[in-house]
Amino acid sequence: MTAPVLAEVYAGDARTTVHLGGALVASPRLALRWLRGQAERLANGLDPDPGAPWIPRAALRAVPPAERDAPAELRAWAADDKCRGEALDRIASGGEFEFVVRDGACWYRLTARPLLIPDFTRKADALINVQSLIAPPGCPMS
Repeated sequence: MTAPVLAEVYAGDARTTVHLGGALVASPRLALRWLRGQAERLANGLDPDPGAPWIPRAALRAVPPAERDAPAELRAWAADDKCRGEALDRIASGGEFEFVVRDGACWYRLTARPLLIPDFTRKADALINVQSLIAPPGCPMS
């Protein structure tokens, strides 16, 4: 059985971190699918298509090209099957995934990690075995 995976999205600047959302899902594949949708949502919110029907005319203005382009990096990650495949392998093997992009003074972070839930059954069995080593059979532990 695969451990559940926590996927989260954060944004911030040098002073503040904001949790934009999270999802607890059943598998690494579902976590990356959710993160892909969030990357596209962020990119479209930061840099919408000027012809989108929901944008009022003349609401957007062109900005000069920047050294870093977070929306473009988010879109590139969302479209990169190889990159997401590597992330899938990392999460499936119990590791954490983090993707961070910067845009001017802000940053955006996508994360995913398996939630390793302890198996209390095995711990209880181990405790019983340790107790049997400490106390002779038939003698209660004090």
